[in-house]
Amino acid sequence: MGNDFRNPSWTSGFFVDFLCVFSIFFIYAGSNVPAINEPHYWTKAAHFWNSDFGRGDLFLESGDAHWLFFATFGYLTRCMPLPWAVWTGRFVTWMFLAAGWTILGRSLWKFRNSFEAVEATESLDQSSGSLFYAPLVASCWAVVWLAGLHYGHWAGEWVVGGCESKGIAYAMIFAGLAMAIRRRWTLAWTFLGGSAAFHVVTGIWVIACVGTISIALDWWTPKIGFWKWVAMHRLGWVLCIVGVLMGVVPAMAIDWGTDPVLASESAVKQVYTRLGHHLAPSRFNSVRWQNFELQLGCAAILLLLTIRSIWRDGRSMPRGVRFAVGAGLFGFAVALMGLLIDYGIGTFSKPIASKVLRFYLFRWNDVAMPMMIGALAVSFAFGHLRYRPYPVLARWIVCCSALLPGIVLLGYRFEANWKEAIPAGDKANFVAKTDSDSVQQKQFQDWLLVCNWIKENSEHGSLWLTPRRQQSFKWHTGRPELACWKDAPQNAEDVVEWSKRLADAYPFDKAKNLVPWTTEKLWELQAKYGIRYVLLDRRVTGQNLPLLPILYPSPTEFNESFAVFELTPPKANVSR
Repeated sequence: MGNDFRNPSWTSGFFVDFLCVFSIFFIYAGSNVPAINEPHYWTKAAHFWNSDFGRGDLFLESGDAHWLFFATFGYLTRCMPLPWAVWTGRFVTWMFLAAGWTILGRSLWKFRNSFEAVEATESLDQSSGSLFYAPLVASCWAVVWLAGLHYGHWAGEWVVGGCESKGIAYAMIFAGLAMAIRRRWTLAWTFLGGSAAFHVVTGIWVIACVGTISIALDWWTPKIGFWKWVAMHRLGWVLCIVGVLMGVVPAMAIDWGTDPVLASESAVKQVYTRLGHHLAPSRFNSVRWQNFELQLGCAAILLLLTIRSIWRDGRSMPRGVRFAVGAGLFGFAVALMGLLIDYGIGTFSKPIASKVLRFYLFRWNDVAMPMMIGALAVSFAFGHLRYRPYPVLARWIVCCSALLPGIVLLGYRFEANWKEAIPAGDKANFVAKTDSDSVQQKQFQDWLLVCNWIKENSEHGSLWLTPRRQQSFKWHTGRPELACWKDAPQNAEDVVEWSKRLADAYPFDKAKNLVPWTTEKLWELQAKYGIRYVLLDRRVTGQNLPLLPILYPSPTEFNESFAVFELTPPKANVSR
């Protein structure tokens, strides 16, 4: 890590760095199927290609805001069982993420043997022997970034995890950022437009970020100027707009013509009820605030050290590091705007605040802030921000300090994933944290047994009233349910209807405990919504068996956690 450093060829190669990054992502995210969001995404993907899967379910038949993901990755559900389809999608997503991240990491730090940054006017594509990479630089950066994203996120954002649309979007974002750093603007804007096609909100914030950074770094450069800057971007802009429209049009179409009052009510329910932990800082818990404040302090210290080095040495950052810093500052600025909207406008008009906050103003900050921290920390560790790098011992201390949290995190995740008995997508909202592992596993086995019975012994399209404390009923059975807390629709009309169904079917008492179902309550719900079957959760305190025909368990079967009852089939179709 100094001027006399020579890179061993195997550590500086792209393929080795890529394999290391992929391994890091696999260790971090390689949990059992389904992950926390996979029942939500993949049941909708299965319904997209097979309308009999969950036919009649409010969520599955609501608008498809992420239609490109369902149209592409969702096709896997026609070729293989749902768990296999998800594992295949995971591997593809992690490979794309690792490839995009590796290209981006090797774009941030591409140096001459003298460790001088490649100037902005020089090509980053030249292959002369005077240019080389730091060893496993993308892998080191990934370890630091994952630790910051995992421990320091403010709004619950994640990138590397189960297979869903935003994983593909972020893979394209990483590749787009790399091409922007290299000034391959047509490719850059194409990738960024593709990210918006897969996940429009994620992609648009990064498009705005890259455009702002490009103006700051290139527009005012004497050797480029305004018209040359426009000429560099114009074809890419066209391709980017095509991608954005592929994401925006379906998202807008699902709410086209919706009553403005209904749309406003839907936004409030999304921002301040269902997704408050992502969208409204007034709903973020105190631990997130503390962790983010710590991360923000680390970012401030590194920025001050960087400014001091630049001031003393009269040297600018490498272009790629400037991009990382610009992304971090842009993300934080947008998050501050969201903070002001929530605590300002939101205090006297939640409907107005919700219309802005529902666009995930904190998402890019959660990703870009640790990217910036990692970029600066690795730069200091390799001595890339000074003509005369810091002493080797000091840089080793910085390197170990930056990598240690990520290494500890990967060790913890490996152990947790290896020992995981109940997948996160099944466990969420399903078992009480105060229960022992043996009790949780027994209840989970009961859950699998009853779901398997339902899948084999009930008809498609039969509407079910399911337990409030679960989110994987459709995943295991392929049958529709009245409402599920996790499965909030994307379009406004169905969000309001979903909220009403939850309030009707799962009332709480003053102590916020679920009110047990009674026979009269079940007949009331049947008359209102056309429910055919009831999946009863016997674990609800005070729950008694209703006076209805019991289908499961039979006298020869045993299931102490769940029971299935039948209601009289509805005489007429019940509208939403």
